[in-house]
Amino acid sequence: MARNTELLTTASIKGRALAAITLLASVVSSTTLAQGVTRLVDTVDVSAAERNVNIYLQFNCSLRYLSHSPADLGKEVTVRMRLGADCGTPQFIGGERPPLVGGEDFVRSVRVEDSVPGEVLITIGWKYESHFVWAPTTDGRGFRFRLLDALPAKPASVRIQEFDQPYSGLAVNLDSSRNEFSQTDIDAASAFLGLPARVSTLELEGVIWYRLRVGPIANDRDAKRLLGKAKEQYPRAWLGIDDDESVTMADGGTLVDPSVAATVPVDPPLSDAERNALLDQAETALRKKDYPKAVELLTKLTRQPEFLQRAKAQELLGLARERSGQLAHAKAEYEEYLRRYPDGEAVRRIRSRLRALRFAGRAGKRGTRDVFGAFEHGWSFRGGASQLYRWERFTLDAPEVAIDRQSQNAVYTDGDFISQYRGDRFDFIGRVTAGFAKDMLTGGPGDETRVSYAYAELSDRERGLTGRVGRQARNAEGLLGTFDGLHLSYQLKPSVTVNAAAGFPVESTRQSPTTARQFVGLSANFGPFNDKWDFGTFVVGQQYSGDTDRRAVGFEGRYFVPGRTLIALVDFDTYFGTLNTAVLMGNWSLPARWTLSFNLDHRNAPVLTTRNALIGQPVATLAELRTLFSDDEIRQLAEDRTVLSDLYTVSLARPLGERFQLSLDAYATRYADTPASGGVAATPESGLDMTYQLQLFAASWLRSGDLFSLTARHQSSDAFDLDSVGLAARLPVAQNWRLGPRLRVDMRTTRVDAADEILYVPALRLDYQRGPSWFEFEAGAELGQRDIPADKEKSRRYYFGIGYRFNF
Repeated sequence: MARNTELLTTASIKGRALAAITLLASVVSSTTLAQGVTRLVDTVDVSAAERNVNIYLQFNCSLRYLSHSPADLGKEVTVRMRLGADCGTPQFIGGERPPLVGGEDFVRSVRVEDSVPGEVLITIGWKYESHFVWAPTTDGRGFRFRLLDALPAKPASVRIQEFDQPYSGLAVNLDSSRNEFSQTDIDAASAFLGLPARVSTLELEGVIWYRLRVGPIANDRDAKRLLGKAKEQYPRAWLGIDDDESVTMADGGTLVDPSVAATVPVDPPLSDAERNALLDQAETALRKKDYPKAVELLTKLTRQPEFLQRAKAQELLGLARERSGQLAHAKAEYEEYLRRYPDGEAVRRIRSRLRALRFAGRAGKRGTRDVFGAFEHGWSFRGGASQLYRWERFTLDAPEVAIDRQSQNAVYTDGDFISQYRGDRFDFIGRVTAGFAKDMLTGGPGDETRVSYAYAELSDRERGLTGRVGRQARNAEGLLGTFDGLHLSYQLKPSVTVNAAAGFPVESTRQSPTTARQFVGLSANFGPFNDKWDFGTFVVGQQYSGDTDRRAVGFEGRYFVPGRTLIALVDFDTYFGTLNTAVLMGNWSLPARWTLSFNLDHRNAPVLTTRNALIGQPVATLAELRTLFSDDEIRQLAEDRTVLSDLYTVSLARPLGERFQLSLDAYATRYADTPASGGVAATPESGLDMTYQLQLFAASWLRSGDLFSLTARHQSSDAFDLDSVGLAARLPVAQNWRLGPRLRVDMRTTRVDAADEILYVPALRLDYQRGPSWFEFEAGAELGQRDIPADKEKSRRYYFGIGYRFNF
């Protein structure tokens, strides 16, 4: 079907007229084919789970993953997707920006852009450079990204020298005190870091200081990684270089290196002016909610020798860590304040904050609690709104066919609102994300209202329990996208989370709730283990009008280390006895800076359910279908209308110097045949559809911040051959303004009628973005000419759009 969907691209529809449309109808009559979704991405949901950030994309039709770049590290990722048959001819303008739900302070933008025929590019940008992994969904109507360690407190692994090896002088000091550390303190540090811990002593101005530390460490890289790990539990940890005098080992032994000069366990002192400047910068960062920067600045201040405003810096460091979600670190900083300044002016409010944090340590690992900017106790409110006007006109001049019509004239209004309460133990989130499309065409499709999210969520941090009720979307745990119902998550152990869901599937967010279909799902997630891999299992049962609709079990697994990623997804339907989905995808760093990515995707399209029996039938419900066929015949019809598809992709990418990157891609797709039954015609096997593509990217080539891409593509199938070349640019023209000219040329030869066609696609976009708010304008055209034996056809499509979004 995807092969035939290529015939539905804008150029094909306009250039093939009545004969090709008749052919197309005969080939895809087994599928309800949309005339064109108004937007490809319905919503983007961003949530946090401990150190990671999860990004869920929910599509309005099925899209197949092809490749993405960069491989697993960056501040943004661009994913290439192939349109499914149910997408029809999308009515969006390249540059679609779906509304973000949650996490706007971290995930900055999501953009959908036109690509070569039958494909789109989805670009997701976030605040900081992060490692990421990705995963598909069972039904192809969603996609998931996980930004690893995007939030503070990154894991670490190190190698430590044995003490009979040469002494390196590198060590990590965990804490310092005028009181001796107990054996319990030493053992706890050793158990936490998995390394030998020890205590060193230092005399400073007649006072003996004790330092809890690990080391010596083999090299500077391992020392820095260990320091990052240590800061999870010892926020005042610092790196020591040749600062040992006498050392007490965890086993009671002593290591002495008299040749090492003693140094104080603090940074070199700064001037008062420098300290005041750092404190001012830290307070500004706190007001702007730039907590990582605030933590960095305040940590520098607290490593200074005692000065007049150090107590204030200590308190603000605890506050910054609390607001950034580092609750254990915040407790440690507050307790350090009480230890250092028992009579300080902030003692009362710090004790109050410590009481408020006493339940915070058991936040659900895989709960959907949104942590961005939400650590103040009490109520908070935020949201955003956007409007986009789109206009389009289409003309066709062909033998015996003349069309001149306005095909789009609409205003799309979207809004999302989030209310949130954070208490000592319980958290509450309420969200509504909805949109309205005002159709101004005469005889057009009409106005359209969408409700993508409308739910309430309550979390009990002490018990690790989260519940969400209402309209929501889950692209995991075997659930098929949006549903109206209940989802529960319980953290049984730090590495084990169990989930339960029940409700009513939502076919389209344009529809009101319906109870004709019901489902129940159970799942469990395990990991991460060694910060490298995790997996989950699920079982889902679904009914339609009292009959079994779907009964599936499945597995999801993920393995990640920098430079190597492997993702697996299996969904097996035990009712029909068939494999619904089997996906294996990953990437691998090769020598000479090459990166290999691959995707093996075997699935039913659509997912096999009893409801598929309605495809192509003159009735709309299963009850009506029972008046025409028996239960066994209905089950057979469902299997007959479900097409087995295979997609294989392989991609090689390599940077060329500092500014350029080369990408080589190959895709192969195949769709099985379907038999004639129930009055629906058979569809033949598609044969192998092969695509080869080369892309060259240039960043900051002519000036800082610019981006150029050159794409060349060849596609060959049983229906046509297509050659395409495109050039696109994104040019900074002023502060926060970008200009984006594009030009693509497609040359297609159609086998059914020996026609040659050429399509020119120019476009120009101007956009302004400052933070999560943006404004943009885009205009373009598609100019096509099709030569058939003894005749010619011409098609023209003109469009423009203007839109904005603001957040509050």
